[in-house]
Amino acid sequence: MNRIASVACALSLALVGCRGGDDGPSGDDVQDPDAPMNAGEVTIQEVQSDAMPSGTQIELRGVVITAIDAFGNRTGDLFVSEPEGGPNSGVKVFGAPLETLATLQVGDLVDITSAIKHEACNEASPCGPVVFDDGASITEVMGLTAGSLVITKVGTSPLPTPAVVDAKALAAMDSAARVAEWEKYEGVLIKVTNARQLADVRTFGSNPGPDSNEFRITGVARVQSVLVDLPGTATFGTCYESITGIGDFFFNNLVLPRTADDLVTGGTSCLPMVTTIVELQSSNTKPELVSLTDVIVTGRDDIGNSKGYWVADAAAGAEHNGVLVFTGSTAPDAALVIGAKVATMKGPVDEFDLGASGNPPMGDTITEISSPTIGAITAPSGPAPSPATNVSVATLADIGPAGEVWEGVLVRIGPVKVTNADAMGGKIEVTDNNDDTIMIDDDAFQFPANMAPAADACIQVTGIMSVAIFDDLRTINPRSTADVTVLAANMCN
Repeated sequence: MNRIASVACALSLALVGCRGGDDGPSGDDVQDPDAPMNAGEVTIQEVQSDAMPSGTQIELRGVVITAIDAFGNRTGDLFVSEPEGGPNSGVKVFGAPLETLATLQVGDLVDITSAIKHEACNEASPCGPVVFDDGASITEVMGLTAGSLVITKVGTSPLPTPAVVDAKALAAMDSAARVAEWEKYEGVLIKVTNARQLADVRTFGSNPGPDSNEFRITGVARVQSVLVDLPGTATFGTCYESITGIGDFFFNNLVLPRTADDLVTGGTSCLPMVTTIVELQSSNTKPELVSLTDVIVTGRDDIGNSKGYWVADAAAGAEHNGVLVFTGSTAPDAALVIGAKVATMKGPVDEFDLGASGNPPMGDTITEISSPTIGAITAPSGPAPSPATNVSVATLADIGPAGEVWEGVLVRIGPVKVTNADAMGGKIEVTDNNDDTIMIDDDAFQFPANMAPAADACIQVTGIMSVAIFDDLRTINPRSTADVTVLAANMCN
């Protein structure tokens, strides 16, 4: 395998093209065009190494079958492993003759000949219309020519001990390290520990069926029903003692259970799940999941490619009482206006930094609830969201712990003077009477032409506290022109 980085799950509609024995010329059974070099007898670890080119002719001897895909609409793949197991010890076998598959079962030792290593879904060797970003690919063993693959049973063997994968440890890694760690387990029998289910079961792909269900787990991975149906115990928030299955990759890191017994609930060591925003924002160990009730919308962001809205436990602004709900490129539901209430909100928590997309971390992060499942939205009634008013500009602007407690919270500052009406990146610098400064930013609202605060104006500003990631500084974000009030000039120094 040669995977540098995973790509967005939204492209998983293309899944049909890379599974199954009946995909035709658009599937993985497209042969490498050049005559292959012959490596002879090799180990699976050598097949999984980047040192072996795609298209190399190989023989695998005495490998054990760990799973056979006989479930759902797309069948025919099998997975084999070196008997000792461990990282890089497994691989998918594609295009086995159906008459041979009918004679095999899990635990059989087999020799595989007349085969090649096939590295698919990168620019050099796409599988149908699919090309993964950044050189990502899937390693498979397939026939030297169409229909040539030979699988011969030579005995039986106990299955290898599953390699243990700590989902909680993976979640703590940066993106590049996490991708590299998951890569070791493509095709390998693994046992994932400390994993919490981060979303309800949903369908994936363009051809839904019993083998097209999945749910997200800790460690940026998905559990899919490729080999067996997911059990009814697979529910949002479940902490699993373990999830055993085959590691795989297709747009996402995958775990493929083989039986319902592979999912063992009752875990006690998962990252925490919280039930209030204050608990989320004040926790020393950042939770990975929220299950909130009756939260109130304090602001919304319809601007640019990254959209969302802010919510709080209660209408009054206070320490830790606010968080951003990230909706990606999709605008928030039109009903999510300021003052609206959301009956339930369930979803994973992210600490956003540019490091999450492969760039060096820039400094402080933004706590986000990422694309949650939400319940009924109730129109505004009762007290409108009100800002915290007793916090100094120096505290709010502090990029360290003092300012952190106000991230996502609705606050009010003033009197402050506009000391730079066109600061970095179009921000507006304001300074209070103690000569402490903070930036007004446009995360929640962009002032129309000629309506932005003018230079030297003395103003009062209400807004949501956030972080300008590129600049590593805290900002206050008005939600409308009404959030900026012009004061008498003599109120400012």
